[in-house]
Amino acid sequence: MNPYYLITTLFCDLCFKELFRGKVYGQENIPSSGPFIVAPNHLSHLDPPLIGGVFRKRELLFLGRKTLFKPGFWNLLLSHINVIPVDRENAADISAIRKALSLLKNGFGVTIFPEGTRSLDGNFGVAQSGIGFLACKTQVPVIPVRLWGTYEILKKYHVFPDIRHSAQIVIGKPILPEQYDRFRGEKERYYLTANLILDEIKKLALPA
Repeated sequence: MNPYYLITTLFCDLCFKELFRGKVYGQENIPSSGPFIVAPNHLSHLDPPLIGGVFRKRELLFLGRKTLFKPGFWNLLLSHINVIPVDRENAADISAIRKALSLLKNGFGVTIFPEGTRSLDGNFGVAQSGIGFLACKTQVPVIPVRLWGTYEILKKYHVFPDIRHSAQIVIGKPILPEQYDRFRGEKERYYLTANLILDEIKKLALPA
């Protein structure tokens, strides 16, 4: 495992448990081997590092917007902790998708947010076709993940976390290829698959 990634995810897991009093449910649903897609809802900048922390037994790669790669520290850090830059402003930029396809075909786990961007109000956004394309092309399990509390801890445009709030994560059972392959032949196959994945995330609930 990439040592930079290992150290970073251990630190993120510690912050999740101690600073944000985090609880995670469903870790038994994380595949022990083979490729898979992690599909979380997206509430905050905290989501990717916390996902990396709770999935730390499997090294993940993340699709992140290119503008995060600022010169200096952030560019150096993100380049060493498995973040693949995506140019969301250029619809013709398919290099990130090709990289993700290659990684999945070689047995890695790749994290992609079905909504494509963070929530402005803490509610779910609209599913984008990218995750549907990746799932259909690679035929790998998709792990739905739902986060609670990260929006309240670090809202969009806020700089400092509000540690009065806590975070919870539920990891759902894998969505297998046969579940989304029923859309094979449909004109909007990728959008339908992306919406199925987002619907499965919405169904996840905290234990009573």
